[in-house]
Amino acid sequence: MICPKQLIPAFTMFVASDGYQCVINKIIGETIFTKANKPGLKIDRLGNMNEAAQKRYELFLRMWFKKGKEFILRLQAQAVMLKVA
Repeated sequence: MICPKQLIPAFTMFVASDGYQCVINKIIGETIFTKANKPGLKIDRLGNMNEAAQKRYELFLRMWFKKGKEFILRLQAQAVMLKVA
C-alpha cells in the first residue's frame, strides 16, 4: 500500500498524535516512527510503507471515512503549523 504524497503530512500528524516519536532520515528519504512496545512504522518519501505502517494507515483511512473531511483538514493544519514553527 502506498500513501499518496499529499496525505503524508496528515498521516504523520495522526501517528504523532498517538505518542509515536518521529525520526526523519533525509539522506535515504525515510521517516521512522517508534513507540515503546509497538512495532516501528516506516514510510519513505514516495509513500511506501512497511507492514506495521500499512496497518496504521488503514486505521487512519477508517477514521477519515468516519469523521469526514474535517479530520484531514485538522491534521493538515497541524502539519503546516509544525512546519512553520
